[in-house]
Amino acid sequence: MSQPPASPPPGPPPYYSAPPAGAPGTPSKTIAILAVVFGGAALLFGLIPVAGIFIGGPFAVAGIVLGIIGIFKSHRLMSIIGIGLAVLGLIVTVVVTVAVGKTAEDIIEDWPTDYETGTGDAGDSGHGDAPQDQVVDGTDPTAPLPAGTEVATGYWTVSFSSVVADATEELLVDEYAMPPSPGNQYFMFQVEATYEGEGSRFAWDELYFGVYFNNTLYTEYCGAEIPNDIAYLPEVYAGGTVTGNTCVSVPTDGAADAVISVEEYIESGPRYFVAVE
Repeated sequence: MSQPPASPPPGPPPYYSAPPAGAPGTPSKTIAILAVVFGGAALLFGLIPVAGIFIGGPFAVAGIVLGIIGIFKSHRLMSIIGIGLAVLGLIVTVVVTVAVGKTAEDIIEDWPTDYETGTGDAGDSGHGDAPQDQVVDGTDPTAPLPAGTEVATGYWTVSFSSVVADATEELLVDEYAMPPSPGNQYFMFQVEATYEGEGSRFAWDELYFGVYFNNTLYTEYCGAEIPNDIAYLPEVYAGGTVTGNTCVSVPTDGAADAVISVEEYIESGPRYFVAVE
């Protein structure tokens, strides 16, 4: 009796190749990667003043938008990282911009005002270095008004007296006083101001004083307690007068040629210059 033929051995298991990248069911990482790139760029540019606003800002917005899209259509974790970097970039941009703006504002406020001056003839009496045919109205530092002249500026009439070109030792008797910078001294003078407007005003709030010489206007307030400081004088009404001192830190070299300046800056009036002697 014959045996039935033996069955063939089983074949190898079927081969299933891995789905190619980008095939359905495998999300692409492209959008998530772009979100991280744009977010990182926003953070880097945010550290650079100005560039953070005009370059970092758009990059941050693009990173956030791509990150949101990537959460649903790409790699979720990378998309979230991209959004985080973009938001951090925006925060850094705002902080850096505000800090730089504040610093620039402080520098501009403390920056001395330079005046271009010419050299006149020695015979130009009463005009200083100004041309002989120039009208002397006190607005040119090279041709200041005579000492003791009353200056009408805005709603105020102002005059100066009791000038102490170097009041450093007098003001440093206070143990809490700050000495001037090396090579500088404290220039103190008395101000008499009469208010001629309506209502009431503070002289210290509207009058801006300075000392001019060496083609430079110095306005840095002294770092010491000023006797009868004009900043602490009371509010005055129409016809009221206050008398007090003010002080400016100036370089010692050239202070003997100084003239005093005053400007009523609330009404944006001109700056006047008055001779010391």
